[in-house]
Amino acid sequence: MAITPQYQIRAAVYGRVSTEEQAERGTIENQLEFGRKYGDLHQIEIVRWYKDDGVSGTIPLESREEGAKLLEDAKKGVFNLLLIYRLDRLGRSARIILNAVHELEQYGVKIRSMTEPFDTGDPNGRFLLTILAGVADLERETILERMWHGANRAAREGRWLGGIVPYGYRVNDESYLEVNEEPLPGMDMSEADVVRLIYRLTVEQKMSTVKIADYLNALGVPPSYTKDGRKVKRGKRQENTAGIWRPSRIRNMIINETYKGIHHYGKRASKERDLILRQVPAIVSEEVWDKAQLVLRENQIESMRNAKRQNLLRGLIRCGCCGLNYGATRFPSSKGTHKPYYICNGKTTYRGPYLGKCPSRNIPAEWIEKKVWDACLAFIENPGEAMKELAATMETRSSCNEDYEAERNLIMKAIEEKEIEKQSILDLFRKKIIGSADVEIQFKKIEQEKASLQERVKVLSEQIEEEQDLLKKFDNLQQLLANLREKLRNNDSFEVRREIVKTLVKEIIIHSHLPNNGRKKPRATVEVRYTFFKGVNHTDARVAFIVRIRSPHVRAPLSKFTDIGANYQGR
Repeated sequence: MAITPQYQIRAAVYGRVSTEEQAERGTIENQLEFGRKYGDLHQIEIVRWYKDDGVSGTIPLESREEGAKLLEDAKKGVFNLLLIYRLDRLGRSARIILNAVHELEQYGVKIRSMTEPFDTGDPNGRFLLTILAGVADLERETILERMWHGANRAAREGRWLGGIVPYGYRVNDESYLEVNEEPLPGMDMSEADVVRLIYRLTVEQKMSTVKIADYLNALGVPPSYTKDGRKVKRGKRQENTAGIWRPSRIRNMIINETYKGIHHYGKRASKERDLILRQVPAIVSEEVWDKAQLVLRENQIESMRNAKRQNLLRGLIRCGCCGLNYGATRFPSSKGTHKPYYICNGKTTYRGPYLGKCPSRNIPAEWIEKKVWDACLAFIENPGEAMKELAATMETRSSCNEDYEAERNLIMKAIEEKEIEKQSILDLFRKKIIGSADVEIQFKKIEQEKASLQERVKVLSEQIEEEQDLLKKFDNLQQLLANLREKLRNNDSFEVRREIVKTLVKEIIIHSHLPNNGRKKPRATVEVRYTFFKGVNHTDARVAFIVRIRSPHVRAPLSKFTDIGANYQGR
């Protein structure tokens, strides 16, 4: 009578190569052929074959196309022994290898290397597996370290290893940085001439970065090697540039030591590393560079001296036209004194989405500060019915975050799947099922979809944080109001008022109505959004009514906070 074996081996062979070059040389077929001969030699029945062409070992097994099929078949019991050419075919890090082995063993599958002396079917084999996994991890880290040292060696030799080339330079055929004396499109000066001009205006004319930016924009000097039909030089931005000079760009160029012949390699690296100082061709002398730093410091000190007034609403006012913040300044009045105003930062030619200056209206500082402070003070002293309605509203808002978080988690999973989609497209390309043009189209589409999802995640995260902050503030609102009242009674200083305003005011938006019907100056509606109580739109007296707005947090009844704006002459 025939005896049926209790355990019948049903094996599968898994092969993987990490680059398209290896795939073209047929190394994965060598692995599979080795598996056939191994099975014949040891009389093992091979029931499945899995091969991942050109798939990196840093990708987890479950995220690979064939690897996912392998795990699914293992779960179904299709095979109980997995044959691999070498352990590093499962992965290039100990974590990925051990995770794969652990999951396969959960399904009753043993792993055997056809070229290494281990088998997970016995304790010694499992011990040796952990050692070999560590060796595979060490080999990968050693390769990366060699590449890192090679990059450092090339950097010390002065080679440019990538990134945006500083304005005024270009990279030659030997990968070294050289001064760019090539004339700019339609101009008689080069990028290097522009750099020298910036330092000359700073050192000799004592011009501020704002005035230098205005001057270069007026001359029409391109701030980068923009797209003009010619071949774009290596390391130069071609697209997604604003096309205008900004004071911040001017300042960064002035303090950049590259222009005096010293470049710091590695200061922008994502991982901590040693900085490498190397010599590069200088555009200005060290003496000129040092003088420019001194002028910058002097301009900064002078600016701080001019900031004498304490501005209650600093950082809280935003322009409804261009979206930039309002800053404080002073204008001479008819009485010979200087009157404080809040003015949009987009009123200079180098700021905002407008081609020229932002057409927004300037707001008298004393006028808007009184409106906002009176409303805050009234709420602190007598919150009244607003507190009752706020309490009722807060009860319905506690569930909002759950919906936001559920949507965010769903989107995060979708973003992870986009990376898997990219790998699947690369697999099709390596198998020559699709061409490079198709890959580019699909990658661009995936990146667009991913960017849209990431933008939604950002919005949801801000909403979640805002809701959590609001709910937390409401829980402590009564105590908060009591503390603010106590502070105000004991010390009516600017610092206390500033703290109260920052606590109660969410933001202030200036809506400027552009001139028409013969009017020369714009009118403005000031929308004040308070954190806990109803906001009000203040207008100048020439508007016959006031529009009351709904707070984003609570619908409160009309109250005594309503007020007609004072009459003033806008600038």
